[in-house]
Amino acid sequence: MTPSKPMNDAEIEAAVRAELPWLLERRQAGERAAAEDTVSGRLRRAVKAMRQPYEQICQATGIPIEQLADFMAGGQLASDALDRLAAAAHCELVPRGAPQPSRR
Repeated sequence: MTPSKPMNDAEIEAAVRAELPWLLERRQAGERAAAEDTVSGRLRRAVKAMRQPYEQICQATGIPIEQLADFMAGGQLASDALDRLAAAAHCELVPRGAPQPSRR
């Protein structure tokens, strides 16, 4: 199959069937990673709560989409990328047990 030739329905179905197990595993890995009680897990939940396409998040943060997708599926990001992602998601680190600022 060449890139210039459009895929027919059977080829599309075969490609989807071949990729589906990997996509399902990646989604499950992302759900497990987001459920972690870690800074990264909390950041993943904040990114999901943004409800923005990865393309927009990547444009705002300068993080390549492959790196963001890997992070969201449980991978790691460099600390500077984590900082930019946290800023985009309006997150900040607060030590546990620290007094919370009063909101009036």
